[in-house]
Amino acid sequence: MNYLPHLISLVIGCIVLWIIKRKYKKISNRELIIVFILFIILIAIFTEFGMDLIKRLMSLIQVE
Repeated sequence: MNYLPHLISLVIGCIVLWIIKRKYKKISNRELIIVFILFIILIAIFTEFGMDLIKRLMSLIQVE
């Protein structure tokens, strides 16, 4: 599996969060960590494994 686009988006996300931290001094490190964790979860959902997991959960929920 090709993880390069996901790694690139993680690096870009880190850079953006670092720029935001420098621009807005009142943002705490805890808030940035929470945002980064949510960002990682969002990226993980859109990998092939995450999409397969969502499809399996949807097939379990469907009632025929």
